[in-house]
Amino acid sequence: VTWETMALSAYAAIVFDHDQPAVRRAGLVYLVLTHAGTLGLLAMFLLWGRGSDSLAFVQLTPAAAHAVSGGAPVLLLAFFGFGMKAGAFPLHFWLPGAHAAAPSHVSALLSGVMIKTGIYGLLRVVMLFGPVPAWWGWIVLLLGLASAVLGVLWALDQRDMKRALAYSSVDNIGVILLGLGLGALGTAYHHPLLALLGFTASLLHSMNHALFKSLLFLSAGVVARATHTRNIDRLGGLLRAMPWTAAAF
Repeated sequence: VTWETMALSAYAAIVFDHDQPAVRRAGLVYLVLTHAGTLGLLAMFLLWGRGSDSLAFVQLTPAAAHAVSGGAPVLLLAFFGFGMKAGAFPLHFWLPGAHAAAPSHVSALLSGVMIKTGIYGLLRVVMLFGPVPAWWGWIVLLLGLASAVLGVLWALDQRDMKRALAYSSVDNIGVILLGLGLGALGTAYHHPLLALLGFTASLLHSMNHALFKSLLFLSAGVVARATHTRNIDRLGGLLRAMPWTAAAF
């Protein structure tokens, strides 16, 4: 219920300027994909808990030992559902449009907080499932690497300041997934130091990104409001004109 409340309230915030066709389209793409992710999570929990008397979290750890096909469907559905919310490659395509369409302070909340719930969900799955198989760690690691590299390349190609920041979020989610994948591999291969470093790095950068990306979107909103444009090619000299905003940026 709370997951769906988050999804619907985010949709309402994204389509605040609903008189613009691009905003309505971005909101619709987000709404369809976030519900696809939610259906994936429902399927994951039903598969995971079907051998248990309860769907309570405390019952999922013993149920993991009896999961179908060694838990492969559960882990793949977990990455689909939570990875969609996090905006990880290749499930990222709702994110740039939604962040660009939303008001800047909403973008700060979406990128700084909401997409981190996907990371939180993946971490909870790893903790509840127990030692995950190495192949899942490699999938998370490689898709994290793809997100990190492609996200920054796409960001460099943008002229809309907010779309550039949105693609930067894809990049940073990839960095966070690199840590998560390393942590999972450390667990699978019985290297506790690697697991500790990977999971710690993932959590640390989640906090880093929550703080700096929220500040960047808020600063971008100030710039857009003052200059009436988000086109990076038309912006320049703002350090002198807006010193406080430039310092925050």
